[in-house]
Amino acid sequence: MGARSGTLAVLVVVLVAALAAGSVAGAEDTPCEADGEKKFCLTEVSLSTESMTAGQSATLDVTVRNEGNATANATVVLNTVDPNNVTQSYNLREQRLEPGEEVSLSQQLDATTPGMHGMQVLVFGDSIGHRYDASAAKTLSVEEQTPGLGGPLDRAEFALVALLGSIGVLGFMTYRTD
Repeated sequence: MGARSGTLAVLVVVLVAALAAGSVAGAEDTPCEADGEKKFCLTEVSLSTESMTAGQSATLDVTVRNEGNATANATVVLNTVDPNNVTQSYNLREQRLEPGEEVSLSQQLDATTPGMHGMQVLVFGDSIGHRYDASAAKTLSVEEQTPGLGGPLDRAEFALVALLGSIGVLGFMTYRTD
């Protein structure tokens, strides 16, 4: 890992730690907050893997439960930060839930940028103005894809073919003279 990518990894880890410690603390650390009769809680947030190779996919599983006394809409949002410290928010789902009802969703995450990616799931009510719950910050390490079989031929492969060809020619000439 070069100095530049090492510095970026440290910055991403610091940002994720700041997110977890700041106003968007993890669901495991603080209980979900009610808004009158409405209360939505994250009961599960998990990643299928913590590290992968660029070009592969991971799955984010989220379960939200209406622990309030009123039927209301829950909006599930995924906040992300990439290795270049660029943040984005994605609305994963908005669904109306009865008291005691829960909904599970899975989101495929495709990785193309190598480095450390941070993410956090949040649940909002009818308006984005009230946050009911937030997950702990999760990280996903994406490794650069290494070329394997099927890639372009390199010097070592050309040398091996030349060696095998030479041995074949010598073997044919020896066989022919006998």
